[in-house]
Amino acid sequence: MKSSSAPVSSLPSGKGSVVAFAIEELTVGGAESMVVAMANEFVNLGWQVHVVCLRDAGVLAAKLNEQIQVHILDKKPGFDIALALRLNRCIRKIGPDVVNSHLWVGNTWTRVALFAARLPIVVTEHSRDSWKPPYYRWIDRILSLRTAALITVSGDTADFYQHEIGLRPSLITVVNNGVDTLRYAQGDGRALRKEWLAYGNQSTEIPADKQIIIGTVGRIVEAKNHRRLIDVMSILKSDPSLAEHDLRLVMVGDGEDRPGIEQYVRDKGLQEWVVFTGSRQDIPDVLAAFDLFTLSSDREGHPLTALEAQAAGTPVVLTDAGGAREAIARDAANCGGVLVEKSTNAMAAAIREMILHPELRQERAVFAREFALQHFDQKQMIKRYEDIFLAAMGS
Repeated sequence: MKSSSAPVSSLPSGKGSVVAFAIEELTVGGAESMVVAMANEFVNLGWQVHVVCLRDAGVLAAKLNEQIQVHILDKKPGFDIALALRLNRCIRKIGPDVVNSHLWVGNTWTRVALFAARLPIVVTEHSRDSWKPPYYRWIDRILSLRTAALITVSGDTADFYQHEIGLRPSLITVVNNGVDTLRYAQGDGRALRKEWLAYGNQSTEIPADKQIIIGTVGRIVEAKNHRRLIDVMSILKSDPSLAEHDLRLVMVGDGEDRPGIEQYVRDKGLQEWVVFTGSRQDIPDVLAAFDLFTLSSDREGHPLTALEAQAAGTPVVLTDAGGAREAIARDAANCGGVLVEKSTNAMAAAIREMILHPELRQERAVFAREFALQHFDQKQMIKRYEDIFLAAMGS
């Protein structure tokens, strides 16, 4: 297994080469956002870029550079064997030098469609897919024979594919996610803070340093366990040490579990303190408005939103889920966030500490920004991908 911390190689530039990114669709999500960012960056590096969406384009397709051609293959629900033929024809028409696929549908169907083709396929796995039944794992092992390289976004994900799926270590390379650190440092959250703090019927006489916005960004789905975050908010609201504070929990995102989570907020009597915004495109401004960023997930790959928050200079509190521990500095003397066990009480205690100690929040905000710049700048990630693509093309 190779690490993302390996030195950058001296491989030549891929300028003029053709890459095709394959994914089910560009809906709102971490992996989908990463594909969009990578596709745009590869255009800037001089590559010819195509994006193949196996089902539909999705809302994030609008963010692609106008030079990128998007191919939509209209995958039918369930097992659509004709998709393999359409995908094979599409790729042959594009004539790429390398294909990079993402997520289960993209990774599986791309390798099935191109199994007999003499074309390097680089697969990206975004999380520990422990949900996979035995026959899916068998498919992964068979299709690894048709894989030039398998990139995982965290060491935790790499361990899963090596030890639980049974892939050979030499196939796997860890490349941590990266974000546009400059973009996220330029957010202006003043208007959003004013809007969210005015939510409900709270006193307007609470000092500004006692007004705290706890925020999260991401799909509202089971794996993110937003119920835990609501329970944390309930604990904080009843904590006597925080009685003088005006707290808000802002949940940015959408998903299949949102109606149930909104009902849970009502059941807890927290309607005046929990704000649901739906999906938003102004995430740098959103993160700038937060005093704290948190994820209460049960499963994570290498959470992009935690990297974005740190790039924005917002301290983070994360549950120890999957690759989340690789997304923050865990040196107690120099860290931009806190990693806690998957426990409501542990998360509430960590958030309470940062609320009661503003100097600690400020210190961690500075460390968070420095850590993101050093370890998770998008350009570092893109260079690693380019090197892997070029190596696959030359093998």
